[in-house]
Formats: sequence, structure tokens, C-alpha cells
Amino acid sequence: MAPKTLQTLAKTYAFVINPLINLPVFLWIDPAYDNLSYIGNTLGRPWYLFLWAVSSCLGMYFFARSIWKKYRISWNTVFHRLICCGMPFSCIIPYSDSLPGIINDLHVWIAVVCVGLYIFEWIRTMFDPVFTTSGSYHTLCILLLAVFAASFLCMSAAGHVNALCEVSFSVLVNMVLSCFV
Repeated sequence: MAPKTLQTLAKTYAFVINPLINLPVFLWIDPAYDNLSYIGNTLGRPWYLFLWAVSSCLGMYFFARSIWKKYRISWNTVFHRLICCGMPFSCIIPYSDSLPGIINDLHVWIAVVCVGLYIFEWIRTMFDPVFTTSGSYHTLCILLLAVFAASFLCMSAAGHVNALCEVSFSVLVNMVLSCFV
């Protein structure tokens, strides 16, 4: 595929499609308090929760892979694939007070671990020699750190993972990455 076509597809996905998929969150719940699991499990919209997770991860997977190839940064393809598949997989596991605690813990911890490892992948790449030699890669890393910090602040302000944190991470990470594909 031509680079220009790839850039157009990446930006269309990141700036139009993914934000539109994230939009219903603001209509259905209080994003500063509730999280997306509430939409999937309590409001009975598991299809939306899974669609949201897949949409978020598609960009995170393909954009990261494309950027790392572009800048010749080594990464573990299997590890990256597992992390990105683990995010939507966590949404398949139901969360309910009537289920054993271990099931609810799996739902939460698989998502937390996968997102944490995704952030770690990017922080690890910031120590690659390319980081010190490429101005555009340096800009990418600074923007990603700002997005990670903003999402963390959304979570910290509420004292727990909330939809504002989840949506900001999904939309902003994909927007930033798409600009560097």
C-alpha cells in the first residue's frame, strides 16, 4: 500500500472512526465516575464494550508496529500481539457481583496488565538509540508520555479506572501514533 494511502487510512481511523466509537460513552454514563465495564455488564451492551476494545487495540497494534518498523526499533512481535489481544479479551470476561471474585479480578487485571505492558513497551523504546538521533521520534515519545500522564490523572482524580481515563487513552494514543505512521 502506498505510504500516502496508509497515512490517510491511519488518520481517518484515528481522528474519525475511533472517536465516533468512543462517543456513546458520553451519552450512556457519567464518564468521570463509571467505567466501560458498566456499559457492557450493567447496561447490557457487551457488544459495544468488545467493539470499543477491538477498535482501540487495532490502532495501538498496527500503528506501533508500523512506527517501530519505520524507525528500525526492535520489538518482540509475539509479546506485542499478546498485549494487544489481551485488552479486548479482558472485555469478554464478565464482571458481576454474583460471580466469584476471581472472575471479576481476571476481568480487571488482564486489562490493567495489558495496558501497563503496552505503556512499558513504549517507555522501553524511548531508550533505543533512535530516540536520541531522530527529532520526530523524540516528539512522538514526548507526546505519548503526555497522553499516558493525562490518562493517569483522569484515573487518579476519580480514584479508580473510569471511562474518561479509558476513552482518553484510546482516542489520544491512537491520534498521536497515527500522526507518526
